[in-house]
Amino acid sequence: MNPSDARRRILLIEDRRTGGLPDAAILAQAGYVVDALDGLEACAAAAQHPYALILMALEAADLDGVIEAARCIRRLPYPRGDVPILVLTGALGETDRERCRAVGMDGFLTRSGEQETLLEAVAHWVEAADDPTWGLDARPGVTAPLLNRRTLAQLEEDLGAELLPEVLSTFLTETARRLGLLEARVGAGDAAGAADEAHALKGSAGTFGAMALRQAVDEMERSGRGGDAARLAALLPEVRRLVTATCALLAAEYSSVVADTPRP
Repeated sequence: MNPSDARRRILLIEDRRTGGLPDAAILAQAGYVVDALDGLEACAAAAQHPYALILMALEAADLDGVIEAARCIRRLPYPRGDVPILVLTGALGETDRERCRAVGMDGFLTRSGEQETLLEAVAHWVEAADDPTWGLDARPGVTAPLLNRRTLAQLEEDLGAELLPEVLSTFLTETARRLGLLEARVGAGDAAGAADEAHALKGSAGTFGAMALRQAVDEMERSGRGGDAARLAALLPEVRRLVTATCALLAAEYSSVVADTPRP
């Protein structure tokens, strides 16, 4: 296989001082081209080479190092910074998962000891990343990313780099307002009104590439149209979390954006 084939090329971030992990060998045997590097080298490699997927082996690298590497990669210009980033871990608490999501990591692969499980999960993400509509619609087994950077890159091209932060600031403020309206509708048991607010939030989320949020409020809209008030109440905490995470990530990546990040 040609090593330049980006559809089969994976960046594996690990701390080689520990002697490494068998993940690189497993992936190589399955036909992937694997660059196994530590965090200090990973961002430079991601800037130079097109990857289908980036795996961060948390057992072999400290969390702070993994987060810094992910933050560096997400700051790379499109398309180098628009690659799925997954954490490969044995166990990770929710607080640490939130830290990972906040810098743009897309998901978590839990070590099960089974090679087939790892390879099936990697294949899912590689297939999704190879799809030109990556992030627009979730596939089975593939979680939508917080941000679709293709969408943001197109917005920057259309609006210009100077105007984009101002428009994003407006989006953050409007998202906080829409979340408040949605919460009020759900609290009042107004399923139809909640569906309308979810629909409006879904439209703006899609426009600005907030794909995980778009997916979540789409489910809220469908529940509201069906008059399922209990389901709306059950879905609301996840929408709150995604609003907070998405707005924090946008504000972090576009430092000139000035807006209050909503807190659930």
